[in-house]
Amino acid sequence: MALFGSRGDRSAEAAELEAEIERLDQLPLPALAAEVMAKAFGPGAEWEDPEEEVTVGGPTARAGATVAEIATETAPEGSTKVADERTWLRLQRLIAEAVQVLEHAALIRPQVHLAIEGLDYTPTRLGRTVLAAGAVAEVVGERTS
Repeated sequence: MALFGSRGDRSAEAAELEAEIERLDQLPLPALAAEVMAKAFGPGAEWEDPEEEVTVGGPTARAGATVAEIATETAPEGSTKVADERTWLRLQRLIAEAVQVLEHAALIRPQVHLAIEGLDYTPTRLGRTVLAAGAVAEVVGERTS
């Protein structure tokens, strides 16, 4: 294998990413939001925040998850490295839509950390409770109906 992977490896990773984006795009919005909530803030996720250590804003230390970071976490491993700009933007738009739904359901809250130059998100108390109960899709579905 070449130092940075073969052309075939990159093609396979790109195809895997495209397939994942298609799968996510076909999900009903409550199911997409539930999947994003679990991958970004669920048990063992990088931004789980069970001790409520994410700050409200300010310096970037202890910031929450950005849409781009959640998109990277949602994508098949390594596939974002081979994504073209259009594909990467398509994935981010899907994640942003799910994040908006989660925010409107009061399951996550936005904040601004200075170096991020945009919003990041962290789960609310309600969000952690609903996630632990496995009821994100139901709560989101009630709020989007």
